[in-house]
Amino acid sequence: MDDHNPGLTPDQRDKGSEAGIENPDRVRNVAWQTRAAPPTPAEIAFADALQSIFAEEIYDLPGIVAKLNGRVPSPAGAPRWTEAVLAAELARLGR
Repeated sequence: MDDHNPGLTPDQRDKGSEAGIENPDRVRNVAWQTRAAPPTPAEIAFADALQSIFAEEIYDLPGIVAKLNGRVPSPAGAPRWTEAVLAAELARLGR
């Protein structure tokens, strides 16, 4: 099983079904997967950190941000995790 949809290019992520994800005649249909590439090591570390933080029952943004600063580097261009940086990273990854 693939860890990404090889028929989906990065610029197609914002086009939804128009990208061909749900059109098997145009692209192999991977309904559960809309990633154009496998997650990077930094994205995997970020996801692992979030899972660990939630397992500690920390759900408030200030608490999540504080824990992220102690566990994973902030995204490129950001000196540290803030609520705004976290929101931007989640938006980027959710495209």
